[in-house]
Amino acid sequence: MLSRANPCLALERRGKTLFLAMGGGGDVAMAATLALSYERCGGEALIGSIAWERYVVDPLPGPIAVDELVNTVEKGEGYAIVDRWTFALRGGRVVIPQAVNVSIALGRRVFVLDITRGPRGLARTLEQLKNMYGIDTIIGVDVGGDAIAEGLEESLWSPLADAIVAAALAHIEGSLIAISSPGADGELPPEYVERRIRRIARLGGYVGGYILSQQDLEVLKRILGMVVSEASSVPLRVLDTDLDMITIRKESRAVRISLMNLAVFLLDAIRAVRDSLARYVYDTSSFNEARWILNKLTIATEYDVEEEVFKELASSGSYTSLNLVRIRNDIRKRLAMLHIALPT
Repeated sequence: MLSRANPCLALERRGKTLFLAMGGGGDVAMAATLALSYERCGGEALIGSIAWERYVVDPLPGPIAVDELVNTVEKGEGYAIVDRWTFALRGGRVVIPQAVNVSIALGRRVFVLDITRGPRGLARTLEQLKNMYGIDTIIGVDVGGDAIAEGLEESLWSPLADAIVAAALAHIEGSLIAISSPGADGELPPEYVERRIRRIARLGGYVGGYILSQQDLEVLKRILGMVVSEASSVPLRVLDTDLDMITIRKESRAVRISLMNLAVFLLDAIRAVRDSLARYVYDTSSFNEARWILNKLTIATEYDVEEEVFKELASSGSYTSLNLVRIRNDIRKRLAMLHIALPT
């Protein structure tokens, strides 16, 4: 898949491809980097993302719905096309989604997908976009590896968005999931993500792989000049530091720096989801239903954390006093208590 003359993402017989950032936030920086790499190899690419910003950008919990986007180029059922002039109104506050920042950095339009209708609603929208825009393949891009988590991993912080998007992709024949920079989000350890990829490969789900080139890193650096992302910036650290470990997310997570952060693994979405957390939300039709199911499995989600962060910010008004580890541990204890039978 790697062209020696011009290192780029060469995907055979994939045609016009939508590179869709799965986790919200800065994942769209990596999705855009892979899209441009694919174009350098002669492919035709579109860039897309769900809209769910980190609390430092958007304190209001949860994903941004399409109806909250203003000044869109186009808006339809479950999607919008955004450019440099688009913004979101959230609780009376102007929020600039990272998809808009990618549009500014690259001077091109970006698709934004709404996950509030769950995997089934998102899958319907993606099928509609395939027909409207002649898209042949959809590749979900996940930085870190949460999209193929089993669900009960101790270090799993943000399973909900990835699970919803992965489940939606599993509804669409021929869709892929690209696991980029295993472990770069400080959640699942890279060696664990590798084991998960090997497991999915044994189930027939491995498609191929790619190593980010120097030109890819230059593109990524340019995009990150506009986009807020700690995880997507990790590949840039690989070649510019001797550090073996860094911390992100207010020092709540540690990231191991290695050449593995330059790797991208392509998996068949259907086979990957059959062995991952996303299978539990496969048939859900709303964001809240998907969240409810994960909570019933005692899985704390990023939405649960954001709700508590929002409450604490409303009380203290200070980011510096936030202890994300404590907040998450309290949520997990609360969910676990729901499954403990009280004596009668």
